[in-house]
Amino acid sequence: MDHDPPDTYTVKAAVALAVRAPSVHNSQPWDWRFSGRTIELRADTNRRLWQADPEGRDLLISCGCVLHHFTVAAAALGWATHIDRLPEPDVLARIDLVPHEPREEDIALATAISRRRSDRRRYATRPLAAWEQNRLVRSATDHDAMLRFVTDAPRRSALTAAAVEAQGLHRADPGYGIELASWSGRRYAADGVPARNAVLATAAPLVRDFSDALLTDTEAQDGAALTVLATVEDTSLDRLRAGEAASAVVLTATRLNLASCLVTEPLELPSTRGLIRDCVVAEGAEPQLVVRIGHLPEGTPPLPATPRRPIAEVLRPLGHYGIGLPIPVQQRESRYPAGGAGRTVNPGSTS
Repeated sequence: MDHDPPDTYTVKAAVALAVRAPSVHNSQPWDWRFSGRTIELRADTNRRLWQADPEGRDLLISCGCVLHHFTVAAAALGWATHIDRLPEPDVLARIDLVPHEPREEDIALATAISRRRSDRRRYATRPLAAWEQNRLVRSATDHDAMLRFVTDAPRRSALTAAAVEAQGLHRADPGYGIELASWSGRRYAADGVPARNAVLATAAPLVRDFSDALLTDTEAQDGAALTVLATVEDTSLDRLRAGEAASAVVLTATRLNLASCLVTEPLELPSTRGLIRDCVVAEGAEPQLVVRIGHLPEGTPPLPATPRRPIAEVLRPLGHYGIGLPIPVQQRESRYPAGGAGRTVNPGSTS
């Protein structure tokens, strides 16, 4: 059955929530295009981190996160998403929007978007309950990924060793240091890691050492649960899906009032990624990123939200659609009253 496309305000609202997604160095490497009821997600390769992310793995994972955030936001606003992933070389996802009755779960996940933070501070030693772990594992499984809790000492030791090795190799790389400094310690920029959100003295090797950090932390032992998110293979689609699964995991954690932080540094180098693959994940799975999850110590103040680029920079018309976004239904009806010209056809629409 044919139906009207979403209006401008709905699309902007969904994208505004979507871009709250986490991304490597808060680089926000996404480019949204819109026409009618169809939205396309592309990677903004100008924001790729060529030193930290030479393979483009983090770029795809970041875009997978924003893709899942968009589906959550759209569902809460009354639009289901039908996604065609990697339909063309330059298109990561083509999304068709279909009217949908929001469910309680949709609203709850969308509400978690604005509450979620990448919290790099130490977590309390209070363990996660079994049911909490099960919820988190299921959130990854629902998006074709596996979330492995790293609980035994040998695997935790191997994961820590990989993180220490990755940090050491990065510190010895001048190009990496220059790139990291350019993306961190921000104070007024709309992207990058703000100084107020970077921990002054990192709690563990798993937390990246950002420049000009201002956030103080407790000296207590870090009690974070360490997990590795993995996929069956390591194709571009797997990396995109890993980002979607990571988004689902951190939003589920937020719903459970848990802190979380995505960690990619140990996976950015082939040698340390291989160590994690062979000694931590095993079973032939391909590790994509680490997720720290846990309870914050009692009395820990909330973190401020990290900044985001203006919607006008990340959402643009698709193809030859024109200079503006769709005309809201109310305005369309007033422009074309009953018996008038009716709805115009957008020649550049793919829907």
